[in-house]
Amino acid sequence: MTKLTDKEWVKLIKRFCKYFEQGLRNGQSYSNALADVNMKAYNEITGTDDDCFYDDNKVIKFIRRLNE
Repeated sequence: MTKLTDKEWVKLIKRFCKYFEQGLRNGQSYSNALADVNMKAYNEITGTDDDCFYDDNKVIKFIRRLNE
């Protein structure tokens, strides 16, 4: 799994906030933000048990996977 750099984490959180403020759910916001920041990591996590786009209950798994 592609690990995010510190700079990418900062961008991810900023983009997450932007999407969340637009009315997207947590999972959607994190997924979209990741696609904006690191497409390789997004492609690696999409469709796995850690993909939180459709299930906000998977956000913790999503973040843990990005920290591996």
